[in-house]
Amino acid sequence: MSGFLRAGKRRNAKASVTVLPSGKTVQVASGVNLLEVVLAAGEGIVHQCGGRARCGSCHVLVREGCRSLSKIRREELERLARLDGANVSSRLACQAVLGTHNVTVELISH
Repeated sequence: MSGFLRAGKRRNAKASVTVLPSGKTVQVASGVNLLEVVLAAGEGIVHQCGGRARCGSCHVLVREGCRSLSKIRREELERLARLDGANVSSRLACQAVLGTHNVTVELISH
């Protein structure tokens, strides 16, 4: 069970995610990761390791709504520390799980 459900959030809660630079916005259920959301928006995003935080290819910048995402775990933090261009707004799309508030992410071209 995801941490969002344990925290008492509604099971069917939704949030909007806007993907830059295209500006596409999709409405999705909370509890999915940003990689799934970006792919659902029809955006191309590299994800070489299958969502295991090993490659860093799904690096995105969270422009708005970072508090609506799951906390950064050790594996993600370690991978981000090794990426060029990573900063405090960086997340790995495969690791960041969506909460109930709107989020805007910017895709990084690799």
